[in-house]
This record gives sequence, C-alpha cells and structure tokens, in this order.
Amino acid sequence: MAKLARTIRDKILIDEPVKEEELIDQLERAAIEIDELLGSSLGPKGMNKIIVNPVGDIFVTSDGKVILKEIDVLHPIVTSLKKLAESMDKACGDGTKTAVIFASNLIKNAVRLIRAGVHPTIIIEGYELAMQKTYEMLQYSIRQASEEDIRTTIMCSATGKGIERQQAQAVTDIVLGVISHLSEKQDRRLDLNRNVKILKKKGGPEIVAVEGLIMDENPAREDMPKSYQNPAVLITNYDLKIKSGYLNPQHNLKMDSVQTALLFEERKKQLCGEIARKIIDSGANVLFSEGDIDPYIETLLRDSNILAFKKLKMKDLEKLAEATGTTLMAQPDEIRPCNLGKADSIKLEKKNGENFVFITVKEKAIATILIREPVKYGLDKVEEAVDDALNNAAFLRKNREIVNGGGAIEFELAHMVRLFATTQTGKRQLAVQAYAEALEKIPVILARNMGMNEIDAMAQMRNSYARGLEARIDLSRKVTDRGPEVYDSATVKKLAIIAGTETAKKVLRIDEIVPKR
Repeated sequence: MAKLARTIRDKILIDEPVKEEELIDQLERAAIEIDELLGSSLGPKGMNKIIVNPVGDIFVTSDGKVILKEIDVLHPIVTSLKKLAESMDKACGDGTKTAVIFASNLIKNAVRLIRAGVHPTIIIEGYELAMQKTYEMLQYSIRQASEEDIRTTIMCSATGKGIERQQAQAVTDIVLGVISHLSEKQDRRLDLNRNVKILKKKGGPEIVAVEGLIMDENPAREDMPKSYQNPAVLITNYDLKIKSGYLNPQHNLKMDSVQTALLFEERKKQLCGEIARKIIDSGANVLFSEGDIDPYIETLLRDSNILAFKKLKMKDLEKLAEATGTTLMAQPDEIRPCNLGKADSIKLEKKNGENFVFITVKEKAIATILIREPVKYGLDKVEEAVDDALNNAAFLRKNREIVNGGGAIEFELAHMVRLFATTQTGKRQLAVQAYAEALEKIPVILARNMGMNEIDAMAQMRNSYARGLEARIDLSRKVTDRGPEVYDSATVKKLAIIAGTETAKKVLRIDEIVPKR
C-alpha cells in the first residue's frame, strides 16, 4: 500500500500542502504545459503526439480528448482541464482542444495579473463580464446555415483532423447520409453512441456505410448461402450442441466398445437433429449464435439453405436484436416463428480475405460506418474525423447556426471584448483585456501551426477587420477573405467558450491544495 501511495503521489506531484506563491507557480506551469501540449496539434495542420501510456500502448494522435485522457498526470489543475475535455466530448463530441486551450490561456493570463497585484476575485468578476459580452456579441455573428453551408461545416470539422480534402469529402458524404437516415427515423436528439457503430479494419482505403449493421464475422461454414432478401433472423445466446453429460447424466456408461460409441453418436445426432429441426421449422433464414454450433447441426442448416454465425460477441447481438426487432433466445423452446427478427437484406462479402456481414434494416434508427485504411494510424485519423463530423452534423440538423471558422470568430470576439474593456474601470478592465488575449490565442496558434509568422498574420487580420472584411487563417497559409468558405458550429463554439471560462474561474478560486494523508 505504501508503494501504491507513493506512485500516486508521484503522479499527482504534490507531497505537502500548496498555497500562496507556490500555488501560483503550479497554476502557471500546468496551464503552460497543457497549452503547449494541445496548441501544437490545433487545426488541420496541427502536429501529432506519440503517447506511450503506463501499460505500453502507443497512440499517435492529434485528438485533444485522447491526448489528455492518456497522459499519466493526476495533478489537480491538470485533472480540472481533463474534466473540461471530457465534458466537452460528452456534450458535443467536438471543440475539446479549443475549450482547453482557451481555459489554459485564461489561467496563464490570470497568473500574470495576480503577480501584478490583482486579486483573483476581481479577475473572476472581469472574466464573468467578458464571457457575458462575448456570448452577446457571438449572437450577432451567427448565421443560419443553408444545406451547402452545413456540408461545408461538416467537411471543415473532418479536415480539422488532418485528413486530406478528398478523404474529408468522402467522410462528409457518408456522414450526411447517415444523419439524414437517423433523423427520419426518430425526432428526439440522436444518441450517436447508440445509433451509430463505427467499425475499423486494415485494408482499403475505403469508407462505406449501411442503414443497419456491419459485422466482421465468418459464417459457420464457407459453403453456406451468401445473401438473402427480407430474411427472417434468429438470435440465440447458448451453445447449439449436445454435451456428453446430457446424453448420459448418470455417467454409468463407458466407451469400452465400438457399439457403445456408435450408440452415443447416434443418440447425439438424433438430439442435434431435433435442435436443427426447431430452427428450420421456425422459418429462420439466418442464425446468429453467441455459443458454439455442433458440426452436424451446421450441416443440416446448410442443407436447408440457412446461413449461420457462431461465437459472436454479446454486445453485437444486443445491437442486432434491437435492429431486427427481436430478442435473444435463451432456451430452445423459444425458437418459434413469432420470435424471429426481420431485415431488408443480409449479405456476406469478403474484402481482402476477411468476411463482413452487411445487415440492412432501413426502418430502424441505426447505422454502421466501415472504415478501411492500410495502416493503423490512418484508421485512427479517419475515425477521429468521422466522429467529429457526426457530432457536428447531429448538432446542425437540430440547430443550423454557424459562425466563421479559421480563427475568424475568435479574432472578431477578441476585438469586441477589447472595446468593451475600455468601458470598465479599475483592475477589472485588466481582467477583461486578459480575456480578449485568451480568445485571440486561438487564431495565433492556428497561424503558427500553418507555418505562418503569427505577428504578421494578426496584423493582416486587424487590417482586414478594419476594412470590414471577414478574414481568416486559410489552408493556403494566408490571411484571406476569399477561396472556399470555412465554418464552425455556433453551438460547439458557445459551449467551448462557456465551459472554458467556467473551468478557469473554478481553478482561480483555489487558494490551497491539500494532499490527503
């Protein structure tokens, strides 16, 4: 226990109570390190991180929530920023880096003011005023998205993960089709974790979607049928085989002769035949079983033109049961025509030597996206892009509000907050200005990650803004108001600003860190 406690304390990096100047130092160090860690990976040209976690797993990623989740540090300030990333991911599935970088810069700027003699309470008041003004000004910058704008916003969110434009277009097409299908089938807010399955496999490159489920499973026998239209589906969660203890429960017979062995085999075939007959008589065309299937039963099912799968994962079967409108059969007596599920089609395909089962169910709010890439890193990047695109698409279907991307909205809000700061008096004005600097840090980082000179880039944006142009940091490594439009979801942007501010305020209210003995 002592060793475990020592290990935890090493990760927390605190042995004694921390307060006053030492607390300020730790606030600054944690904020700077998190800002630098995530800042260099922000935007479509952001750099990747190689993370080796305590159990030796290696992650190559630029995704904010993955980076923060896998870093093995339990310092309270770092933990607060981790929780911010988790809450953003749970709330909208995007904007984690923006929120955390913004919060980190608010903390850094607050530390500078505290050292200059400004009390944390005054800074918190200034941040609260600035957040209210930012939210108010953001409302004036919002526009209602057309269908083309929605498509552009989704593609921008996918491109933000560093994938190529052609890939981003393919992801956008797939995601729009999936969200459109799900929206038609249910009016309430989409639960993407429940309604969408993402399956990653090496191969391709390819990305496909189906209104239903895709499973990477092999048939019980290769010579079984490969496809069905309007099949009846049976799902069982027990072994379809006969054990020796069932044939001879008293265990009073020995396999000491050929005749006894033949009697056992004959009785086993008879019982297996009864099980197979129940399945065949039920009218099922496709069988999915969590348990094993006896080879003799497999043969009988094959002869009756039934496609069977065995040793499947329970979570896949539960999702399949929901999609086909049936339940898992727990007893042989439950196998009846009234307990079968329905699908529009079931098709078995082989891709690069691996079998995939495509189960189409158009009347249910469920979809699967299959991503195939030659290397694991490519798989992870495309999955991150799909995840962000799905979340943005789901938000935009319910709330079509968008704002200018590429750092444009943050720069505009920073400028307005600076003007608002001039209306304040005393030290609170300094806090409002610090808030504006934290907002402007987003376009500054984007410019730096593009390989631009950040001072020149901000000067060009100020010049454009003074002339009434909505300039942004572009993929062409220029500050421009021309070329392809770049949009962000206004809902995600609002949540990132509010959550980042609230996290910074919560951290600034800390006056002592007390480790538990």
